[in-house]
Amino acid sequence: MHVQCRRDRGRSRDPRRVPDDHRPVLHRLSTIQHSVDLLLENGWQPADLVHAVKRGINQRASRLVVVCLAVHARQTGATERAPEEWLDQLTELGVLHPERGTITGGVSDPVATWAKAEKVHPDEAHEQASEVLTLLRSLPRLSHLLPPPSKWPASNKGHIPTVNHTGEIDAKALKVIRALLAKAEGTEFEAEAESFTAKAQELMTKHSIDAAVLAASEVGATHRGVTSRRVHIDNPYADEKATFLSAIGEVNGVRSVWSPQAGFSTVMGFPVDVQLTDLLFTSLLVQATRAMSEATARDRRLSTPSFKRAFLIAFADRVAERLEEARDHVATAAQQQYGSALVPILADRKEAVESAYTEAFPNVTMMPARRLNAHGWHAGRAAGDRADIGAGAALTQG
Repeated sequence: MHVQCRRDRGRSRDPRRVPDDHRPVLHRLSTIQHSVDLLLENGWQPADLVHAVKRGINQRASRLVVVCLAVHARQTGATERAPEEWLDQLTELGVLHPERGTITGGVSDPVATWAKAEKVHPDEAHEQASEVLTLLRSLPRLSHLLPPPSKWPASNKGHIPTVNHTGEIDAKALKVIRALLAKAEGTEFEAEAESFTAKAQELMTKHSIDAAVLAASEVGATHRGVTSRRVHIDNPYADEKATFLSAIGEVNGVRSVWSPQAGFSTVMGFPVDVQLTDLLFTSLLVQATRAMSEATARDRRLSTPSFKRAFLIAFADRVAERLEEARDHVATAAQQQYGSALVPILADRKEAVESAYTEAFPNVTMMPARRLNAHGWHAGRAAGDRADIGAGAALTQG
């Protein structure tokens, strides 16, 4: 938990009253706004910045960044010029109204508006703004996954969607997969959860292979199709969660790179595989967290950071093995359907992902190995055995 230092602890503050004098904070905002604008030019996306500030400071501080994003969206004409993925993020953050297509906020005196909404005294607002500015200035330049605002076209109308919005799994199959994963998360019975998750993996694999065969018929589609996405990862045990994501991604033909300072992993692969890896990670993390809570509830002596870290790593290790089995089952059936042509198609896709990954991250290093808590490891492996990965018969829907 972040603890703020108060400068004037003797002053009585009525949280219902927000003083009018926010001039020092307004000056601070102009500097924060400049930092936000600069970071958005240097590879950061709206959701990345909000996540970094929420993770590094607190939720209230992240809402100040949302105010700055609204200002930036107005100044850059984002609604008419930004890529679709950028607008999706602004919508998720409440900056863009999804139906009217208009920007919410960011008109005048944004900090005063923020301070009033948060019931923040000017001194406290100044402290919070200083924290936000310090954090923003510490953030590194990132690789561009989307064009920066300075490279946006005059209009985004009529433009071909970027690769993230092409080649993705169709809505019908996505609905089935999400329903299976929701059932896996919601059931109290481990065997039932396992069946649902395995069925989801099998359906994912089927659509991934179908997409590969379809793409192979298009000239140059293989190398053009590799895309990237950032998956935000929260504390605690972020390193272990990132390892979890990497294990799931590897099963599905996706490479993953963890950026601890930024608090996200960049996953790289073909759109359908990236999309499904993200979905599966979210669901399995819910299952892992629940299983870990149950294990520590049975024996409070196990409620230690070392146990929980080992539990998550072992859970991911075992689940990845089982996902691989489910994927192999569907791949064998697909070879009977598509014949010998399937092997080189899948090999080409793997090579394309590896090539794009190496080009994007030439200096990546492995995280140092840690000694793991034996109790946590064995408990995590056992829970991974019980996790719902949908290991039943292969689905053919979609």
